[in-house]
Amino acid sequence: MRRTFKAFPALALIALAIPASASAQATRTWVSGVGDDANPCSRTAPCKTFAGAISKTANGGEINCLDPGGFGGVTIGKSLTIKCHYTEGGVLVAGTNAIVVNATATDKVTLKGLDINGTGVGAPISLVGLKVLSAKHVSIIDSEIYQFKAGVDVAPTSASTTVSVLNSHIHNNDIGVITAPGNNTISFVSTVLRWNEIEDNTCGVTVSAFGTNGSTPTTTDCGAGTSLSGINKPATTNAYHNGIYLNGTGLFSRGANATLEIGWNEITNNLTSAMRRVDTGHIRTVTNTNVVSGNSASDGTDLSVALSKRQARKLARR
Repeated sequence: MRRTFKAFPALALIALAIPASASAQATRTWVSGVGDDANPCSRTAPCKTFAGAISKTANGGEINCLDPGGFGGVTIGKSLTIKCHYTEGGVLVAGTNAIVVNATATDKVTLKGLDINGTGVGAPISLVGLKVLSAKHVSIIDSEIYQFKAGVDVAPTSASTTVSVLNSHIHNNDIGVITAPGNNTISFVSTVLRWNEIEDNTCGVTVSAFGTNGSTPTTTDCGAGTSLSGINKPATTNAYHNGIYLNGTGLFSRGANATLEIGWNEITNNLTSAMRRVDTGHIRTVTNTNVVSGNSASDGTDLSVALSKRQARKLARR
């Protein structure tokens, strides 16, 4: 009995240690412009940066912005949500990537309400606003991405990936959005663009079956690799209800396995070309739904898909 009683203090200490370890990661954490990464990232003791908060956030958890601030770049390696749509969620970087998603093939990531600024100055100019290397699905919503070599770069290397970009402003980049396989180990890559303003980029939207190239994009290559890359996998972008305007080249598709489908977009006043198709790349239109005007030139589309009866009735009522 005495031995048992003597063991009680040690057992109590172990019992106390277990919940402390289990609670090291919270399902919801907080960042603040006046926070500190030494904090536990709770509502009353928030962290300072996304990078500081992510290690304290459980897989499938969420990081929220408590008040306005610049929360720095971050690499995301698990299922995670970052939401700052009620306040300023700033990510300001220089000479590097802002947000990199390098998660597993089953992870889903959501980013909402972020102001992602690459500054556009210095040497080198910031690389990518949102770089997707691996995930099952990534969503970016209600955000602004500007002053990068690429605003959104979807080039997965270890998992076939889908990405959606919704209701965002992507401007003043070399490339607004580029979708391309990162290598031949993946099966496909796909991006959906809805209700975005894509303007004042050297190239607005690029899809390439041959991957990306390492040079500064021009209006004639739009960051797309060539067949010499050794990469050739299906890559698709579906762009609906976007404004794609005042870019150099608006839309660019390269390679027979690349398809850019467009519907209900305003593709206007692009300075070099509205649409370019290189190496038998495809641009497929949803019949009679796009406004294409005021552009210097255009290759046009090579494929089309008919409106459904429901879509046709809805369009006729406008």
